[in-house]
Amino acid sequence: SLNKTRVAFGESSTEVEAFAKTTLKNFGLAEGSALDMASMVGDMATSMGLTQQQAGGMATSLVGLAGDLASFKNIGIEQAQTALAGIFTGETESLKRMGIVMTEANLKQFGYNKNMSQAEKIGIRYKAIIEATKNAQGDYLRTSDGVANSTRTLTESVKELATDFGTMLLPVASKLIAKGQALVDFFRNLSTEQKENIIQVAGIVAVVGPVVLIFGKFLTALGSIPSAFRTLNIIVA
Repeated sequence: SLNKTRVAFGESSTEVEAFAKTTLKNFGLAEGSALDMASMVGDMATSMGLTQQQAGGMATSLVGLAGDLASFKNIGIEQAQTALAGIFTGETESLKRMGIVMTEANLKQFGYNKNMSQAEKIGIRYKAIIEATKNAQGDYLRTSDGVANSTRTLTESVKELATDFGTMLLPVASKLIAKGQALVDFFRNLSTEQKENIIQVAGIVAVVGPVVLIFGKFLTALGSIPSAFRTLNIIVA
């Protein structure tokens, strides 16, 4: 997530990363979730002509808005994220289902016209959505102690906890992966004859293994026969 964020925003990634550290408390989004969402917005924004700095400001705003919309509309964060992507794609159906109308007629009051560049159209759509979602903005903080938002906070907190442990385990995982790769390389570098010998040995083990197991159980059963006869003699006597 950090890698995607740094590539998408360049020097502006510092502000995005700092923002992501506050999203759990303010919007009910784990740091990793916020970074993933922000980097997706950054990718779309920069590919359509916005600068990395402009993309960074828009990304943080939309990530927070997604959290507030999920709270205000009582929907999943993914649904809110998909709807807000309409700023870049021009798709309006997802927004309509959330009660946000974004037609050309509505956009004209913000200066929209068909001859604008992609970046300019995105800017107009962004302004229109920010205006249309005023009631939702800040809703997560206003209702963070409710059952729905408390549950979401708990779920996202678990994600952050997993990330914390994962970060601590990275050095160990890296060593294990390196040793595993070394083992794979060792076997790959064996000669064809050596590989065939290994396959033959493995085949013998596959056949002999069950036989040894069965034979061992048979010996165990034989060992129990004398004690069974002793028990029988006692009963008869």
